[in-house]
Amino acid sequence: MKKIVGWVLLGCAAWAFSACDDNKSYAEMLKDERDAIERLIDEEGIVVLDEYPADGVFAENEFYLMDNDVYINVIDSGNGDHMGSRQNVICRFKARVFMNDTLEWDGFASSAFPVTMVCSYSSYYNTIQAYASSEDGNNYLSNFVSEGLASGLQYVGDSSEVKLIVPFKVSSSMFLQSGDPVYYERVRYIFEK
Repeated sequence: MKKIVGWVLLGCAAWAFSACDDNKSYAEMLKDERDAIERLIDEEGIVVLDEYPADGVFAENEFYLMDNDVYINVIDSGNGDHMGSRQNVICRFKARVFMNDTLEWDGFASSAFPVTMVCSYSSYYNTIQAYASSEDGNNYLSNFVSEGLASGLQYVGDSSEVKLIVPFKVSSSMFLQSGDPVYYERVRYIFEK
């Protein structure tokens, strides 16, 4: 009986290890993401700019590729108030996960509450980090809060609107695990006073 149980356990272990081969490597996930973003750029007629516009004005289909590989299009740069080293930011967005299946969330049209991000800026690394405030812990949309969603704040301020294409490596853990990039068709940042 022990031999049978041993062989069954060995068979289960072999099956489990063979199932691991179906998982994609990180390099494969990056390639799939790159292909999906290139497809989105083609489908949407997006023009990728080599430099951020000196006047900060973008055409509707122009995006700038930031240092963290997030693409940004500024719709409205806001009221001139820029983020300090730490800021609570109320964020509404319309987002689309587009790589495998198209899933959409619209924080403007639904009754979903906006997400509040706690953002901090590091001038040393020239990055913005973000996490959902504890009050948004039960809000599903807080799963979208990430460096990628907050990275537009490097260029815009309070009451601004942008579009973003966020790769999974600077997204939330939910999208990092799935390898899905997110297209934010509209993001509005409002600073809490």
